[in-house]
Amino acid sequence: MSTDLTHPSPERRGARHEPTRRPRLRGEDRDRVRAALAKEYDAGTSIRALADERGLSFGLTRTLLLEAKVKLRHQPRRLTGAGR
Repeated sequence: MSTDLTHPSPERRGARHEPTRRPRLRGEDRDRVRAALAKEYDAGTSIRALADERGLSFGLTRTLLLEAKVKLRHQPRRLTGAGR
């Protein structure tokens, strides 16, 4: 196994994009983002839209909303097949 770091590794099959790491949200930054997300969610913006706007994952965005004690809206299930 080579440890040569000068050549990039070949593209993984099925990889969508170059993986990037964001710094963790901690302290005052986390508090600020949490408050902003809660305000926008309460105004009607979806979790997915909030996540996309800020470049966050859906899971982190949802976690931040739960930390802010936001009551999440219920999403009705879609009916499929013969049950319609």
